[in-house]
Amino acid sequence: MFKTQLSSNLIPEKILIVLVWIITFFSFSAVALYLPLLPIIIIIVLLVLYSVYVVYMASLNVSYDAAFVFVTDRKTEKIIKLNNIKEIKKSFHPASPRTRWKIVYIDYNLLEEELNFYPKDDYAMIDFIKTARQIKPTIDCD
Repeated sequence: MFKTQLSSNLIPEKILIVLVWIITFFSFSAVALYLPLLPIIIIIVLLVLYSVYVVYMASLNVSYDAAFVFVTDRKTEKIIKLNNIKEIKKSFHPASPRTRWKIVYIDYNLLEEELNFYPKDDYAMIDFIKTARQIKPTIDCD
């Protein structure tokens, strides 16, 4: 069976991070004489932390077929049965203007786990929810 891509590759966020870094660098050199140094250092530290999060930690590749969800991050790949999914819901995150989705599932050790990711678009999520509900109609969905 063919896999359907569900997650976004976060290209706009990565471009935005590069632009913000460039603007911060040039504005720091121009404004450093007029502003106190502490607020500028705090902004730069927050920008570094957010950049690391978006580029390395938030980048999940999520795809699915008729029976499984495939989750790949930088180091590992998980395969989740659609039968093991308990809920699929929108997850509000104040740091991002995009809609994150949360999938709650039972892993192979019978522990409840969460998966948060940015979908490619809303239509991909609608198709995924339809596919998941065909396998397990009791999934709690938005």
